[in-house]
Amino acid sequence: MCNPPEPATEHAPELWGHSASAHRVHGWCADCPGHDLAEETVAWRVRENRRHDAEQAALAASAANRNTVDLAATHDHLCPVCGQEALTVVRVALVVDSGEQRPAGGWAHCTACDATPHPTLEEPDRG
Repeated sequence: MCNPPEPATEHAPELWGHSASAHRVHGWCADCPGHDLAEETVAWRVRENRRHDAEQAALAASAANRNTVDLAATHDHLCPVCGQEALTVVRVALVVDSGEQRPAGGWAHCTACDATPHPTLEEPDRG
């Protein structure tokens, strides 16, 4: 295994030719002694296929289990504290047996001024 000098950046002269991302994920890259491009390509494909399979399994499990809570987030609302369009509003709703969603709470957070004007902005676009 090739261990690049720290800090591992793609542009450091001692790493020219080496892939910082491959070192971060696999611990080696195609330019390391004992490894080649085909081996690195296969390693990336195996990693992505495993990640895809895990995502598909999670989606299937989520679809099989009926969710009783629904979260919805909207972004770029006008913050009442600082006046910038940087407010994220999250609404929480309970899903009852009929499928109807009933408001259960929520929160708001401004990324510009760090304000949390809850609960006054749980319902976005309410005039």
